[in-house]
Amino acid sequence: MRSKAILTPGIVLLTALSLLAVKPSWADLVSADMAYHKGDYKSAFAQYKDMAELGQPTAQFNLAVMYARGQGVMQSFTLAQSWASVAAANGVAPAKALAADLRPQLTPNSLLLSSQIQAQYSQSTLAARLFPQFLQGKEYAGIDPAMRLKAYVPDYPVDAQVQGIQGQVYVEFIVAQDGHARIPHILFALPPGYFETTVINSVLRSDFLPARREGQPIATSTSMMYNFTMRGTSIYDYGDLASRVRKTKKEAETGDPGAEMLYGMMLAGLPQLKKTYDQALPWFLKAAQAGVPYAQYQVGMGLLKGHGCLCDPGKGQIWLEKAAQAGQPDAEVGLAEYLLQDHPPEHAVTAAITWLDRAVSQGNIYGKLRLAAILASNPSADVRDPDRALTLADQAKREYSHDPSLWEIIAAANASRGNYKAAVRDEAHAIALAKRLRWDLTALRQRESRYASGSAWTGNLLAF
Repeated sequence: MRSKAILTPGIVLLTALSLLAVKPSWADLVSADMAYHKGDYKSAFAQYKDMAELGQPTAQFNLAVMYARGQGVMQSFTLAQSWASVAAANGVAPAKALAADLRPQLTPNSLLLSSQIQAQYSQSTLAARLFPQFLQGKEYAGIDPAMRLKAYVPDYPVDAQVQGIQGQVYVEFIVAQDGHARIPHILFALPPGYFETTVINSVLRSDFLPARREGQPIATSTSMMYNFTMRGTSIYDYGDLASRVRKTKKEAETGDPGAEMLYGMMLAGLPQLKKTYDQALPWFLKAAQAGVPYAQYQVGMGLLKGHGCLCDPGKGQIWLEKAAQAGQPDAEVGLAEYLLQDHPPEHAVTAAITWLDRAVSQGNIYGKLRLAAILASNPSADVRDPDRALTLADQAKREYSHDPSLWEIIAAANASRGNYKAAVRDEAHAIALAKRLRWDLTALRQRESRYASGSAWTGNLLAF
């Protein structure tokens, strides 16, 4: 008998730590500490300052020390005292003593400046400008969240089975009003290249109860975690799930950014824990403050969607931009999606395409799908580029060949080129796939009819 994938039982610590394993170009505690101990004070200072301004207590204290010593920056007891005071207010014990030692050395004017800086970066000020207002025991405010009714458990991928490879995948997707998944988006896969297609197909074939607002079904985002374990083998250092969760929580409570990230993933993605997203989001926030771009993406998307917190697009955009500027491809795609919502002006579409191009340049498959959809069917002829849309769609076929949305993009691109015969053929293929997945076929049939009449279709193909 072939091995099966085990759905959402857990992931190993390597998952979150791998997000910090490469040398980052962004600011995080790991790289800042490394730079400091190597004597690269200028780099360490810049990174600590970035995190301090996000409210990370350890970075605030380290910044104060560097100001006091003049390491990587001109010495300033005023700025050292202000940041030490901020860190002390956030619970860093040594910071209280440093602030007290520095205070007698400041003039009244310097003390006034210090107090102004403290006010600027106090928890209450940062909360108003950056932090989510967490919900209490809810996924969304005023919404009953989507629920999994029947998960399709896939066969173990043959290539991985032959090589004895095990792994984990975390996937995000939309549960549409008809209770079926749309455009699954792999957020991480370890190791990459083995399990992504299997997970996408599994999500598409699973059944859900759609989210509801005032009793009416609506489309919402949700996530799922897959663990692929070979029968008769075990993942190295993979023990009992409950003990893994306890161990990770303990490490997260010490302030380890990787553990904070992983614990947030566990709370968000493991149904066995019976937690709501508002309990995961504070851990993502801690890791985001410590400079982890993927955590910043999670916080940003939570704020944009009102997932686990009150919806606050202004704050969400700040976090998404920080992650995107650090080169996090999921954040680049998320920022593009935010810019494209409703009826975006031309400059917003241009900015979105720029962000998607950056994600595509990193090989992000979901970014390719999103960009292909825009280029295939955008209402503006200046934006449409059906030839490139077809190229991008072809590059996404390995992962999305069984997803009707891919074939809808191909059909729309062919219609934009005036090849209506091909458009009808590809739309019919999309309908056949969607019918097997029990999708609502109304919109697909409308597009098929349009192509059959010799007309292109414009709009957002990935709006559900």
